[in-house]
Amino acid sequence: MWIFYKHLPRGVSTKEIKKVTLRGTRPSWSLLPVTKKSAVKRTKIIRIKDLNSESTEYHAIVQVESPVLADTIIENLDGRTVNGLFLKPHRYHRRFPNRDRRIREQSTELDEERRKQDRRRNNLITRVLDIN
Repeated sequence: MWIFYKHLPRGVSTKEIKKVTLRGTRPSWSLLPVTKKSAVKRTKIIRIKDLNSESTEYHAIVQVESPVLADTIIENLDGRTVNGLFLKPHRYHRRFPNRDRRIREQSTELDEERRKQDRRRNNLITRVLDIN
């Protein structure tokens, strides 16, 4: 199961994200860490640069052991500020171009399109900065 953290500050590292994620695995009333460090399998920091507006965004993707653990982390960290990071985690769903539901066959063009425009932003450069 993957967790996605949006809009992180520029200098954030994978070690910080892993530490914050591990903090979210324990109940909020617990003072002692009760989880094993192998709960987090992989951490990635991603930089997205928009060429139109010249803005840069930093996001993190964290892979954890189980969906139950991911739900616990999301519930414990949602809307909190930990180590100066305001967190708004949610589940990350991988999307593949060959499974895009919006692409229809030529024969169904008579149906009116629900979405007139694609909501995705054009001219983005995505780069994975750090993997742990």
